[in-house]
Amino acid sequence: MFKRKKWLAVALTALMALGLTGCGSDGQKSTEGKTELTFWHVYSENFGAPEIKAMVDEFNKSQDKVVVKAVYNPDMYPGLMQNLQAEVASGKYPGMVMIGYNYLKYFEQNFKYASPTEITTNLVPEDKDYLQKNFLPNILSLAETNGHQVGVPFSISAPILYYNADLYRAAGLDPDKAPQTWEDVRNDARAIKEATGNYGFYMQEYQDNWSVQGLLESNGARMLSDDGKQATFASPEAVEAYNLLQGMVRDEKSALHIGADEGIAAFSSGKVGILAGSSAKIGTISKSASFELRGAPYPYFEGKERRLPVGGNFLAITAQDPEQQKAAWEFLKFMMKESNLAKWTIGTGYLPPRKEAMNDPALKEQIEKSEPLRAAFEEMETLVLWAAFPGDVGVRAEKMFADARDEILNGQDAETVLQRAQDELNALLK
Repeated sequence: MFKRKKWLAVALTALMALGLTGCGSDGQKSTEGKTELTFWHVYSENFGAPEIKAMVDEFNKSQDKVVVKAVYNPDMYPGLMQNLQAEVASGKYPGMVMIGYNYLKYFEQNFKYASPTEITTNLVPEDKDYLQKNFLPNILSLAETNGHQVGVPFSISAPILYYNADLYRAAGLDPDKAPQTWEDVRNDARAIKEATGNYGFYMQEYQDNWSVQGLLESNGARMLSDDGKQATFASPEAVEAYNLLQGMVRDEKSALHIGADEGIAAFSSGKVGILAGSSAKIGTISKSASFELRGAPYPYFEGKERRLPVGGNFLAITAQDPEQQKAAWEFLKFMMKESNLAKWTIGTGYLPPRKEAMNDPALKEQIEKSEPLRAAFEEMETLVLWAAFPGDVGVRAEKMFADARDEILNGQDAETVLQRAQDELNALLK
């Protein structure tokens, strides 16, 4: 039933440091007539965890056959993948895991999982049409590779602009005129810096290539070749895009270069004028901002097509036992209820994978009130796949992108850095 693929060996020291022993499949024994299921996610207390806890608690109270235990994995998707490698090396698997779209190919090729198609065919045939009835084909494709439906899309995020209307006014700018192009962003950031002394711009810097992909591909660059087998990001278009951002950071000093949590906190505290970040932070930023928060679609380059990578994650069932697989499937369906997806969108800013969730009255009201959320929904037609690198290089590729970004924003030549990273990555892909 499972996809039996190779998985990376991990160092014993990393395994001992993770402290997750006992959270996997071997610990998911039926107790008191209930099946225990561990669910690994990536959300912290100030970002998504309260909504996840509410869903888990509600599910556990709604029936008497399954008990779900949520397990938080720090450092978002790279952190979860590292922990999953270590858990598998110890001979265990959690029941269900949350995988970033950029790790789709890596996960499919390196871990055992039970696909939704296999589960609905062999264990719950009454649900054989569940996916087709509830999800559009383009949404399902976010969790599909090599003809396999690996999991079910859960969270969908879009890159958007947040901006501080108060700093706009202080800089003599009109907050009703949101920046549309990257040149607009550069000009507005410079004006905010010169007039207020605050940084004008920050682009989120997680240990991945998500924001970078939106920047580079909107200028005509491409992260991967059409067949997905070769890195192609060291192009003149990519260098030009990076030079714009580097100029803001190094030369004009109007943009901030710092880790994602610190940078987003700086914006939320009123110390940065514009944030290029994930719509998934709408809930967190809206609650913490003490200024007039505005939102707009991600910028584009003049005369170029806007191409924005879809962010977020899908749910994959990694339970080894058929009863636990069935339990995971029931919990997955519960999470995908329209009312739960609506609450998830309202609480975080992630877009729902099922369009029916938009019929929820509370979500309709939130969309009307939140300019950043409206911007995210407006972008859905421009979203493209988040570049997922094949084979065993998925985790390493993300680290290489983050390192290249840091080198460029710290002042190194963009063309040299990108070419070196591309050559190293293509060597790994051979």
